Amino acid sequence: MKKLLDRIRNSEFLTFSEVLRLKVAIVTLFVTILVILTIPLSTFNDYTSDINILVPIGFGVLVFMTILFTVINFNRLAMHLSIITIVLITVFLTSGGNHFYGYMMLFVTLTVIIFYQDISTYLLYGGGITAYGVYYIFDKGVSIVGVNTINTDISLYTYLVILVGFYTVFLIQFLISDNIYEKMNNDWVRMNKVLGKYQEITFQNLSEIIENNGQDPIYKNVKFQQTVAELCVFVNEFFEDHAENIAEVVEFYFFLHDQDIESVVKSSELPLKTRKFASQLQKYVLNSRSELVSILFEFSNLVKVNEGFTSNRYEYNLDKLFDDKIDKLLSLSILYKFLRTEETQFDKWGSVKRILNHKEITELFVSKEFREFITYEQVNFYLDNEDLFEEHLK
Repeated sequence: MKKLLDRIRNSEFLTFSEVLRLKVAIVTLFVTILVILTIPLSTFNDYTSDINILVPIGFGVLVFMTILFTVINFNRLAMHLSIITIVLITVFLTSGGNHFYGYMMLFVTLTVIIFYQDISTYLLYGGGITAYGVYYIFDKGVSIVGVNTINTDISLYTYLVILVGFYTVFLIQFLISDNIYEKMNNDWVRMNKVLGKYQEITFQNLSEIIENNGQDPIYKNVKFQQTVAELCVFVNEFFEDHAENIAEVVEFYFFLHDQDIESVVKSSELPLKTRKFASQLQKYVLNSRSELVSILFEFSNLVKVNEGFTSNRYEYNLDKLFDDKIDKLLSLSILYKFLRTEETQFDKWGSVKRILNHKEITELFVSKEFREFITYEQVNFYLDNEDLFEEHLK
């Protein structure tokens, strides 16, 4: 229980898969309590003895299977199984004698489905349980609202509106948030590709500077290797593993810097354990743009002093950067001149030594991706005066 609470407290640092696993664990705990409660509650209904015994056992099997799928990391399947379990519990309890309690269980089920924050499951299971709830209200309406109600029809439709309204409000919330998350995700994917290209060029330039100065890369420095090994042994002691094992992994890590890791991972001649370690360590190598290098770039930018914030600090579209039409066209000319004269591309040896020619710049300007930087009007101006650009700005 303490471990579960710690994971909830630190959920902001978990991946999507780990968060889903945590949610499944919480729902499974709740469903387990609900299953235990259905055993004494079922005795108050008009069920036969075999149903009162077999149904709770069936629910227990479903809970066990959910826990099993969670343990083997089939989190998505475990999520569906936990939702199916609570839906079946709701159907079981709504078929009993206390129909108002069954009506309340509809909201409990919808709340559990909402807790997973997944629009597909909400449409599938939430829509199904709401449709069942509408039928249930019309079928057991008098029993739900009570025979002493002054106006049964009004009360019946009130219960109906509350249930359908509850589902509809959260459906709208899902649709809005889903669009926002999708837009943010698309922006992140797009920017990650752009930053990835910049980081790759930056890393290439950094490697060339180190090589031109006659220096060795940091991963070949003996003191650095020794420091990494000692730190790994120190951290490894907290996990109570053998120090020689981690020392061997560190040695293999630095060995990979002189190898083609893709070939190592795909080689069928090497042991599976070796290929597995190579695949895992590939993210942390220092001789290519790995995830670790990306983190180092981002961290180095955090400690740099930046200029004060301005509204157009992160604006790259020439049309938005300038108000005057002449300034916009001049900036387009400067952009062309920069791309035509500066080394911005990889040559055939993998170094940033190549300059774009006029045809390549034209293809770049008319491409869909470049609409983030220049407008159609500026592109048309460029195409109309393409000969002047090529003749005077080379």
